[in-house]
Amino acid sequence: MSSSRKSRILVVDDEERMCRSLDSLLTKAGYLVETAGDGKEALELYRRNPHDLVITDIKMPKMDGIELMQEVRRDNPDSMVILMTAYASLDTAVAAINTGAYDYIVKPVEFTQLRLAVKRALEKRELQESRAQLMQELQDKNIQLSRRVAEIDALYQAGLTLSRAADLNTLLTRIIELALDVIKASVGSVMLLNPETNELTISAAVGLSEEVRERTRVKLGSRIAGHVAKTGEPLLISDIDNDPRFSRYQTGGYETGSALCVPLKVKDRILGVINLSDPREDEEFTEADLNLLETFASQAAIAISSGEHFEQLRRKLEELSVLYKIASELANVDNSSDMTQLIYGSLKKIIDVDFTAWLSWSDRGEKLVFNSWEGFGEEEAARLIGREVPLKDKTIYSTNLRTAAIKEEIERLTFFKDQVKTLTAVPIITKGALHGVFCLGSRRENAISADDEYIASIVTSQATSIYERQRAILNATRLVAMGKMISEISHDLKKPLTNIRGSLQIMRQHWPEIAEKDDFFSTAEQELLRLNELVLELVDFSNPRKYQLERKQISELIKRILRLVENDLNKHQIEFATQFQENLPAVMINENEIVELLLNLIHNAIDSMPTGGKLTIVGVVQPKAESGKSMVELQISDSGDGIAPELQDKVFDRYFTTKESGTGLGLAICERIVMAHNGSIELDSRIGEGTTIRIRLPAV
Repeated sequence: MSSSRKSRILVVDDEERMCRSLDSLLTKAGYLVETAGDGKEALELYRRNPHDLVITDIKMPKMDGIELMQEVRRDNPDSMVILMTAYASLDTAVAAINTGAYDYIVKPVEFTQLRLAVKRALEKRELQESRAQLMQELQDKNIQLSRRVAEIDALYQAGLTLSRAADLNTLLTRIIELALDVIKASVGSVMLLNPETNELTISAAVGLSEEVRERTRVKLGSRIAGHVAKTGEPLLISDIDNDPRFSRYQTGGYETGSALCVPLKVKDRILGVINLSDPREDEEFTEADLNLLETFASQAAIAISSGEHFEQLRRKLEELSVLYKIASELANVDNSSDMTQLIYGSLKKIIDVDFTAWLSWSDRGEKLVFNSWEGFGEEEAARLIGREVPLKDKTIYSTNLRTAAIKEEIERLTFFKDQVKTLTAVPIITKGALHGVFCLGSRRENAISADDEYIASIVTSQATSIYERQRAILNATRLVAMGKMISEISHDLKKPLTNIRGSLQIMRQHWPEIAEKDDFFSTAEQELLRLNELVLELVDFSNPRKYQLERKQISELIKRILRLVENDLNKHQIEFATQFQENLPAVMINENEIVELLLNLIHNAIDSMPTGGKLTIVGVVQPKAESGKSMVELQISDSGDGIAPELQDKVFDRYFTTKESGTGLGLAICERIVMAHNGSIELDSRIGEGTTIRIRLPAV
């Protein structure tokens, strides 16, 4: 019985005095007691409200105790019955036990004996109920597990198929076919987003006419697909035609009115959406269908992103010869003018640019100075050389503000007024310090893509950062050696980890009393398992494994983690505090992964406060009104050194590190873990003020 309710006992005896006596004694002992004067009355009471235990006299009018027990056990075979009699004999005792009685008590009743029998009977009853409950839970879990295994197998097969697609068009077709098969839907489409026009178009579809595919154009934020692409949140609709948010867009044609739409998202970039409608097996899609499609969409988005990258790589191959020429000739360039001329002449062959400009940065004066200009309007631009563009320290690191200020200065010359339609200003940073800005400009709108800007940044980095290039090669060589070393060490670590775990199990067997009262053994075993997974994570970083998620209270997990690092915090004189919103929802997580994530972030915070400081962890709920879902947000804040603005976009990149002994894997692993949990991670840092990491995980 649950400790939150009292056990119910039914006392049956044709002697009223005996009923009153037992009622009083058992009530004082903490039980809820009802009495009956004969077997038939008792059976009616039991059937109206079953009791946990029946204590009955054997000899009674109308229905004796044996008959009552048989009826009670016919209703519930697990019922507990204690028989009483004033006519004791060995034969009656044996008969009582053989017919199903739990115990047999001789009158006059000794209450100490009765109380012990009652206690044992109720304990057995509780064990029976717990066993039945566990068996039911096991059955439910087996059903869930079978379904989950089927879903995982479908996703695994889908992942294999996606990895073998030859080109982007074939890939998109396979994605929608597999999505329909995994979710059991009849109609579906993949829509990709054009970032230049902010429109979604159908790239692959099943169950839609060619005419619909050709004419469908959905603006970002419009209709179901546009809404999902804009918010980045999945959508489950039960009745499309009557949904007030989207009914004005519908033209009929849906068999069930139920639809799913999930974003194709890689990190914070929306590639497009997957639309499914008309489920084959049920009238409506369910939340489980939505969650499964989200998981599939994550795989598909990565595959699409990889396909796009493959297409981009073919273009990169065309650029390599130009980049090689620039790299080989830069060694002979010793001034900014010659450098600008070389870069402009080379980039002109692969990028739609009309001019390039080089500006140096003065920390003391907080200003940019025009040093050189190549290309369109070169004679007029000579008047720009030496001109200053005043910018504050924070402004220079803002792409939009920096570009706008340079463009405004250029257009002060009448010749360039309304001529510069596209301008991008790439910062040149060496050894963590800003040295200048390299500008690419065109007289056409949207002429320079993000990839073009990236190429320009590579070229300018080569021109101004030979030391950094050599250091990158050295780091790459060291990381290769480190990878081999880690692989060997991890192999050697398996045996001692196994030995330690075996020793703990032996110790647990030798000292069971300690194991029962203290969580030392279970904690040590959990940490050993986590150590083993950490080793595997380093060895197999590029091929993350799948883990089973569990429902956990994040606040309890953080308290356990803080106990692990408490000595480090005290050693570095770091104050720490936690603040969790009341009734903070649980999250579905892999505990080992999240422990690794949080330990990584906390150790980074400790490293940033070598002379002491304050560490604060806050847990709040962030509602998402449009989707109806909410996110649990963790804010891990330190009062440390902070991170320079120009480095903040790189901290989650693999192998990027500012530590002399760092591998650059820590925050990259953190980001991968959060993304695998369908969450997000972002960083807010200010030099000299500290850093805050915000992690958002879906609430359940």
